[in-house]
Amino acid sequence: TETVPMPSFHSMDTDCSGCGAPGPIVSDDSLRFLEVTVVSTGWEEMQRGHLSFIEVNGDRYDRYYRGFMVIVVDALSGTVTQQRTFDTYQHTEADLDMANFIRNGIPDNSIVLVAVRDESSSKAKECLAALKEIGAQEPVKTDYRGNFALVGYKGTVWPTWMQQVNLPSAQGPAQIYVKIPLMG
Repeated sequence: TETVPMPSFHSMDTDCSGCGAPGPIVSDDSLRFLEVTVVSTGWEEMQRGHLSFIEVNGDRYDRYYRGFMVIVVDALSGTVTQQRTFDTYQHTEADLDMANFIRNGIPDNSIVLVAVRDESSSKAKECLAALKEIGAQEPVKTDYRGNFALVGYKGTVWPTWMQQVNLPSAQGPAQIYVKIPLMG
């Protein structure tokens, strides 16, 4: 066995040919990130004291709702631009309202954060198809009083940071934590 010495740190400052990386390793202090936490709680999880919320850079969105909460963030600036809730448990029109909001009310280059609280599945149909348009994968529909969390994106690309957690009732909460690089 032969030992091959690694190049010194200073020699890698401008030339990384001996370090094994496919290219130069660069740190860019101008990169900005968005810290996101999405927590979804079904009814069983709520009975055990868990809370449903979405947090963006430390700002928590958790007003009372049943069904889906959708937070929209500008992917360039990191600014929260919209917050909506849709009670797809009780109100039939909430299904189409949510689908129309996702398709027509959210601009391109938007990070879309979704959390379910209590129950969302009884009247959810078209809104589930719309969730697929921003990155959700099957299974999208939750079990009765299940847990669903999504970090999606509306735009022309599919970023690698998109995530989804869908858990049956009493197996949650569904939780996502991700640092998202801003595009601007």
